[in-house]
Amino acid sequence: MHKSTAILILIIILMVPSTVGARSLLNVSLGFGATYSPKELDDISLGFQDPDNWMFSGELSARFAFLQGQAMVYPITCSNEEQGVLLVGMGSMSLPVLGSLLALEFGAGPSVTYMPTSSSSPRSSYYELANGVYADTEEKTFTEAMFASPVYLQIGLGSEVGPVGLRIRWLMESSSTLGSVFTSSEWWGMFAIDKASLSLALSLKMF
Repeated sequence: MHKSTAILILIIILMVPSTVGARSLLNVSLGFGATYSPKELDDISLGFQDPDNWMFSGELSARFAFLQGQAMVYPITCSNEEQGVLLVGMGSMSLPVLGSLLALEFGAGPSVTYMPTSSSSPRSSYYELANGVYADTEEKTFTEAMFASPVYLQIGLGSEVGPVGLRIRWLMESSSTLGSVFTSSEWWGMFAIDKASLSLALSLKMF
């Protein structure tokens, strides 16, 4: 009698995450976030009050089962103080740890930094590639710029409570470009990190 009761309790405990917090099979959401990106990695706790260390973003994400795709847009100031936008595409895995309440997310994807034509600058629109190299949009296509730009990696935690999603993640800029990852036999070089940021994002489920 006691043995069967113990087995029943164990079954109920194992079923709680999959019933109470079960995730939907499909989730398409729209969100926004704030990213803390300090210039120095020695002490991440320094510089929280410096507005230059913060970036705000918008993102669109779609998840089917445990496969997830994200498109993130960051308005930024380029290295030559001109205004532009950083586009990051991310393919990732979202593995549920506790139903919809907690999931482990990790992935990688390409980026493009685009600087549009500005009235304050005589220069036409251009891309900022890896290592601070500039290329006019007339010289390089969007795809060529993407292959010459840094790869981004992410690892973090996600949560879905009803239609609201919350993510906290470590977003890392690799020293490798998408082109070098595909052309080099040493693809693990993409894990050499040049810069890391702490990101928090809030999203609302669309369907």
